[in-house]
Amino acid sequence: MNRIYYIICLLALPSLVWAQPTFKCGWNTYKTNMVIHEYTYSFVLKDSVKLYLEDSAKYFVAPDSVAVLKVGYPMRDNITFKEAYWFNNKKKLTKKEEYKGNELMSVAEYKYDDKFRKIMQTEENKVTSSNYKKVYDYSIEKATGNTIISEVSYFNGRVEFYTKTYYDNASHKIKEVRLNDNNKDIVHVEDFIYGANGKVKQRSVFFPEFKVTKKFDELGGDDPIKCFRAQPLVTTEKVMNNNKISFLKRFLHKNAPLLLDKDCHTYEYKFQNTTVEIVISTVPVNNIKQVVIRIKE
Repeated sequence: MNRIYYIICLLALPSLVWAQPTFKCGWNTYKTNMVIHEYTYSFVLKDSVKLYLEDSAKYFVAPDSVAVLKVGYPMRDNITFKEAYWFNNKKKLTKKEEYKGNELMSVAEYKYDDKFRKIMQTEENKVTSSNYKKVYDYSIEKATGNTIISEVSYFNGRVEFYTKTYYDNASHKIKEVRLNDNNKDIVHVEDFIYGANGKVKQRSVFFPEFKVTKKFDELGGDDPIKCFRAQPLVTTEKVMNNNKISFLKRFLHKNAPLLLDKDCHTYEYKFQNTTVEIVISTVPVNNIKQVVIRIKE
């Protein structure tokens, strides 16, 4: 959901023009308040900048962001993928539909309590006719003041497992206890250790069945906080679809000292103005360098 979160942040900026009259989201038709073009590139930064298009999408946004339609254009497939999102007046996601072409693949719905905390999530897979449901409850651990989120997960109407997740006062996920469908037998206990940058630097997983603990170091957990930041995008150039590649190459070359900082094994930098957002990051799986550009039409 990180990508949708970034889009919602961009939606909070003033809208400049209406790109097209209407768009259809589910059964309803909405006025188009704005269109956002999104392009994802992997890049190589050496003497010159080389960009490789990995993904592209277009977002149609209704007034007040009550509905958002994402149309994705995969690189190696002639069919389009669509995702329809609906939000309440607190910008909380209430419903999501996924389509392959015009075929509805899945429907998910979300409910919240009066404190805007998610209390239920349901999903129906239209292809397999499978149903998933998660129910959440919130409490405070008296000894520490940590928040405990208790989850019950169902598959086709039957309990699949239980989970208790612990968050500290900084909203860091510090512990997760997974229990079997009897809500008694522990499947595993996972602890999270954070670095000074607020990122997870190590996971420790205990498996009671084997009485063994395994530790996993997370890439970038010890990188300094300077490697993760947001700042204004300052440019006198008007960035549009027809000049985005040349602009990105100049932008990445200009920021080469930042992107080649040897202190940063992983990084995420966000640049934003009223019409453009650029997110430059490393992909944790294989440390690929990636840049995402979003342009308001």
